[in-house]
Amino acid sequence: MKLVSVGLARSVWFMDVSELNPGGKDIFTEVVPALVQDYSFKIYPQHGGDFKEGMKFVNGVFTASRGDSLTVALTVWNDGIAADTYVSTKDSDEFLEEVLGTLPDLGFSYEPTMVRRKAYLSQLSVKSTVDLNVLNPKLVEFAKKISSASQTTYNLSAVEFWPDQTQPIKPANFSFQKKLGESPSDRYWSQAGMSTSKHLELLEELEAILA
Repeated sequence: MKLVSVGLARSVWFMDVSELNPGGKDIFTEVVPALVQDYSFKIYPQHGGDFKEGMKFVNGVFTASRGDSLTVALTVWNDGIAADTYVSTKDSDEFLEEVLGTLPDLGFSYEPTMVRRKAYLSQLSVKSTVDLNVLNPKLVEFAKKISSASQTTYNLSAVEFWPDQTQPIKPANFSFQKKLGESPSDRYWSQAGMSTSKHLELLEELEAILA
């Protein structure tokens, strides 16, 4: 298994965001300008905006502790804050730690204990020589029947694992599937509700199972 690219490395920290602003300060004169200045966001919240899908900061630049300049995005909801990078959820966590850690300097509040839970979304493109048909030869024959009935070629192209849908907290499904379009035959796209490093670890294990 070889990593080709990271489509998304999202870290979500769940908290009561109102606790960050106990004094009821105007974030548009205090926080937003500071974030735009520090991270050069090209798109950021404006007074009077529609924030039903969160307050979005897009196309910023964050310098990670190792010295790399990373493209970042930030979304703020009432019950949490999400950071997107395109390298690793570890970098996304580091970005959130830095952003929240600077709030006290601006007259706001933040303590690590405010974070109730963390969640992740990892989307990766990988290169692998695995053949999904080894899962069950009967599925190959079934694909032929689908192809015959529809007069279009069908192939077994994905493996999906879904979380228990009866539970209140449902992480993203674990998906491993052939890339669409004109991608080489050894290219796969995968998604998982976990850190980038754990996602890669499980993909290696899945590749060994399918070998």
